[in-house]
Amino acid sequence: MPTAPTATLTWIDLTAADRNKVRQVLDLFREQGTVDELGLGTLRDLLSDSLFPGTSVLHTRMRYVLFIPWIYRAMERDDKRISDVSGEARAREIALIEALKSGDGGSGIIGSEAGRGLSRLPSSAYWAALVRWGVFVPRQSQSWYHRHFRRLARAEPAGRADDPGVTWTQEPTWHPRVPEPPTDLFEAANFRLTREEAAFVQGCIQANVNGSLLAWLAGEGGAGLGSSAALWEEPQVWEAPSTITGIAELAQRFSLHVEGAPLLYNLLLAEMRRDRAGDHNGTDSDRIEDYRERLGEWAAREAGEAPFNPDALWALAAQRGVAVKPPQKRFVEAWSEAIARSGAASVADSTALRQLIEKRERMLKGARARTVNHSRLLDWRGDVGVGRMSFRWPQVRQMLTDLHHGLAN
Repeated sequence: MPTAPTATLTWIDLTAADRNKVRQVLDLFREQGTVDELGLGTLRDLLSDSLFPGTSVLHTRMRYVLFIPWIYRAMERDDKRISDVSGEARAREIALIEALKSGDGGSGIIGSEAGRGLSRLPSSAYWAALVRWGVFVPRQSQSWYHRHFRRLARAEPAGRADDPGVTWTQEPTWHPRVPEPPTDLFEAANFRLTREEAAFVQGCIQANVNGSLLAWLAGEGGAGLGSSAALWEEPQVWEAPSTITGIAELAQRFSLHVEGAPLLYNLLLAEMRRDRAGDHNGTDSDRIEDYRERLGEWAAREAGEAPFNPDALWALAAQRGVAVKPPQKRFVEAWSEAIARSGAASVADSTALRQLIEKRERMLKGARARTVNHSRLLDWRGDVGVGRMSFRWPQVRQMLTDLHHGLAN
């Protein structure tokens, strides 16, 4: 039976920075529990990138930061017999999956189920970290590396830069102090970092993203890291310098403040579908009761906090060079002003906020908005986009745990 074609992206006239931005958008849809119905994902990512630069919701274990350069350095040594760089890299990454399954890989094996059918390879998922943390020295995209692979492997001089505004001079492709791989890497691999490996990764993080919460927790600040579900529940976070905890506080406050927006959106959908179906004793009626209860619980938590001022968020965006689109800014400010004026307890029945939610969805989706598209409303499964923003903390916590276990060896 023929295999269905896999959808792929072709990068046309995009710089490395542009490609990374597109990848980040695509990653939004791979984050479990995240459907960005109201266009808040870029603000979440602003805070995530500020706290944990180079990280992704696709990350699982820290040793991938070494697996990838180990694979490519071996390929550079074998470059004369490699005809297809991308194909060879893929084959070796698939072999690594099998080695991790054969060894004591444990949880976090990317592609353990998909195997050879894996569409997003570990190298693709971790490339931004390799660049941001200085492990891949040219700091260019993976596709750029593949295009220039032979010249880089043979240390030939560069003729020109492909990306506008980028000047490239000959330099090592991988950090010269990347530790040597274990001899049985492709036989029985695992995620346990040696002390040398952990010290190398720690040094890269602290040298390249110094001043971030990630760098703080990669150092002594994270030595006693626990298993907290949210970053603000982790005591070690609040021992960081005030410049770092200020961003953590903003993330915590913003995540609570806007948690009510998707709850109200889902309440709206449940009411609309119940009314159109005329079924006041069905499943959607139960959902309405559930969302009203959840909004009440959220409102009690929100009311216990000082009014949220979005200005701190806009200041952070300006500092980081992130452009906030005016409609997004107006949505957040209108949400904040309404709650400050009428209180969080009024949200469930606020005509103004219901109209705000409907307008926001229509602006983002047009005719596909569930609030105006009957077919899409019928397809609604009862729960979309709800939950507190995590800012990649579950992924980061696991990788930092790997790091400190290695340092303790």
